[in-house]
Amino acid sequence: MGDLSMIASRSSVQDFYKDSVVLITGGSGFIGKVLIEKLLRCFEVKKIYLLLREKKNVKSKDRLKEIVQEPIFHVLKNNNSTAASFFSKVTAIDTNFQQAEIISEQDRAVLHAEVTVVFNVMASVKFDERIETALDTNVNCSRKLFDLVAKMSQLRSIVHVSTFYSNCDRGHIEERIFDNVPFGGQDNILQIFSHLTEHEKDQLTPFILGGMPNSYTFSKKCAEVMIRERYSHLPIAIFRPPVVISAYQEPIPGWVDNFNGVVGCCIPMTQGKIYCARGEPNFPSHSVPVDYCVAAMLAVGAEPRNHRPVEQIRTPVVYNYATDGNNVRWGDYGWRAATGCATPLGRFFGRFALGVSTSRIRRQLFIWWFVFQAVVADLLLTITGKQQKNFRLVKRVLALEKAACFFALHRWTVQNDNMHRVQRELTEEDRKLLEFDIDKLDWKDYFKHFVPGIKAALARCAQRRRIECG
Repeated sequence: MGDLSMIASRSSVQDFYKDSVVLITGGSGFIGKVLIEKLLRCFEVKKIYLLLREKKNVKSKDRLKEIVQEPIFHVLKNNNSTAASFFSKVTAIDTNFQQAEIISEQDRAVLHAEVTVVFNVMASVKFDERIETALDTNVNCSRKLFDLVAKMSQLRSIVHVSTFYSNCDRGHIEERIFDNVPFGGQDNILQIFSHLTEHEKDQLTPFILGGMPNSYTFSKKCAEVMIRERYSHLPIAIFRPPVVISAYQEPIPGWVDNFNGVVGCCIPMTQGKIYCARGEPNFPSHSVPVDYCVAAMLAVGAEPRNHRPVEQIRTPVVYNYATDGNNVRWGDYGWRAATGCATPLGRFFGRFALGVSTSRIRRQLFIWWFVFQAVVADLLLTITGKQQKNFRLVKRVLALEKAACFFALHRWTVQNDNMHRVQRELTEEDRKLLEFDIDKLDWKDYFKHFVPGIKAALARCAQRRRIECG
């Protein structure tokens, strides 16, 4: 009887989002677009507000028009005769996080009165940014957002998207916030940096980062500490995804719109080139498809534990969306991705196109070979009067691999009790709507669409460049 009572008391995720007003930051990014599409297609939300900045002289409203024209929204358009009514729910708000007041007074009044759910997805994911720049984007901008959110009268839930690697200086990642930020915290660090020359900052940076590999992971750690110190009174959840890769099923199998991390390192394979990356082949990659990631975010946002009265809230709940079980090993990416090649010959040779090795010498030999191929190919293009592109690709892939190298050479174990609880407490109907159980993911089926998805993204980029060049 106890189990039946628990099931009867479960709230439906669909019911939670029905008629909700959702505020999203980072809506123009990889995860953000999938989140918008999923909310519009599967949930009866009342309205979605996007905080968008002007970019390259393109106003926020015009950027929104560009976003909804992208292929990811084609399924929604093609399957609904009233697709226009879906997109009328989405409103772009001019935002400038470099100002004290990030939006206008009029927009602020609207959001304060209407918004019920917030997804903070914005982040700078550049691994080589200076510390003060990363802290400004990933900490200070989030602080300004939560200052705005704190005054929302209808607020029910906030999901702050962090990263599984925010504490990657530890071998075991627990579902809690660690505040071992050096120099007394990020405010002190910024204060110290304000008195230093660029050379002095460069010298001090390794001591500040400590065991953290880059400014991105360090700044995401600082953001979590800032949230606990300043905003523990809010119904906020910290969601930590690991490496987010192309979609598995929704809305388009294999869909991806950027070439960061693993996806970028697989580009040479799509062009028939051989490449060797540095990493430990037997270590788990902790990869998750973007549609699984978004489904998990939506489930976390609706979890009743995050909607407690203010007097019951003590610290934000942390959700590690990763597993020690069903993982793709770094050394398996090459042969798994090759299963998505179009021809039997491509599938056979594709198995050897992407190698992973701990050997610096072996990797360096492959890099020299990779560069030699690119130089020869660009020379032929020059002779035939075409634009060089191969060496540019080499530099791009090497930069991506450099950023990912630390994660491919280290291993972590996961505590994910909170994430498992969310999964267990879903209703059957919601479980069908929100598929995010990594332990049950069929990676063999997933990789059928991995390479085709990368090729489609490359084709879209090439088409955009042709349009921009006239």
